[in-house]
Amino acid sequence: MRILLLNQFYLPDVAATGQLLADLAEDLARKGHEVHVICSRRCYNGGGGTYARREIIRGVYVHRVRASGFGRGRAVGRMLDWLSFYLLAMVKAFRLPKMDVCVALTTPPFIALIGVMLNRLRKTRLLVWSMDMYPEVPAAFGVLSSRCRVYRFLSWLSGCIYRRCSAVISLGEFMTQRLQGAGVPAEKICTVHNWVPREA
Repeated sequence: MRILLLNQFYLPDVAATGQLLADLAEDLARKGHEVHVICSRRCYNGGGGTYARREIIRGVYVHRVRASGFGRGRAVGRMLDWLSFYLLAMVKAFRLPKMDVCVALTTPPFIALIGVMLNRLRKTRLLVWSMDMYPEVPAAFGVLSSRCRVYRFLSWLSGCIYRRCSAVISLGEFMTQRLQGAGVPAEKICTVHNWVPREA
């Protein structure tokens, strides 16, 4: 099976999502699947450092795009990093061979929309590995009002992703409850607790 994994960060980056994704990717590769990862060349903490554009790490094909690298210091810089990654990752995803399955994490938010497009245009099955929920997270921190139009639009986008995907992987029981509250059918949710990277 040919599998695509989507996340902004991947090994050797220190981001937790990238470390967990690497465990999954390497396990799938050991089981004989052809595994591709699309991630950013930029570091989680920002700065001028970059990783190799393409490499094979323990049997996993890693494709890194040259997104911006403002880092996590300011919200505007982070959003620019997200936007540049979205656009470049989408182009890269459609340049790769047809995938059987796409597993999209939630860094950056709504990156699974690329999986939705692959599903519609190439019949690639989509799985969402939910590490965070958007727009619920910014609303919980008071960054976004749950009554504003932006929140309603982002909720609609989330609904589009959940309806299109084959399954949603939840990191715990509390998130599973939240996902159900957001309209994800219980039969679509699979709860998989996070583990200590490299030790599972």
